[in-house]
Amino acid sequence: MYMHGTNVGGTGTMEQDIKSKFAYLAGLFDGEGNITYKKYWENKPKGRYKCWRIQMEIVMTHEPTIKWCANTFGGRCIPKPRKEHKMQYRWRRGFKNAYEIASAIYPYAVTKKAALKDIIKHYDDKEMDSKNENVVRGSTRSSRKTLGL
Repeated sequence: MYMHGTNVGGTGTMEQDIKSKFAYLAGLFDGEGNITYKKYWENKPKGRYKCWRIQMEIVMTHEPTIKWCANTFGGRCIPKPRKEHKMQYRWRRGFKNAYEIASAIYPYAVTKKAALKDIIKHYDDKEMDSKNENVVRGSTRSSRKTLGL
């Protein structure tokens, strides 16, 4: 997974720093995040189809936290104005980017663990389906081993 500014903060080795960032992000998602893994009807030029919406999002009023997410894991900090309330800021990752983040933070998550597992399994199953069906389903991907699949 691509991360900006690895080992910023000097917490020791780069591996420790990356793990602490994943753990912190997992905590943010558990407390403030929203994970969408659902099929929606969408109108397309050639008709109406069910399409997957796979998305992970954190919305909060503390802009520096959202900027940290965007600077560390990619994406943007999007302001979300509200009429009579404090300004909110949004950081969102979808589809394959959501898969990469879900795979990285899964071991540290608590309340959102099942939703993260759905995203990981969706993409791992898709990868397996694209390979020869006669191949034994023992993927070498670390995310499948982590999940016990």
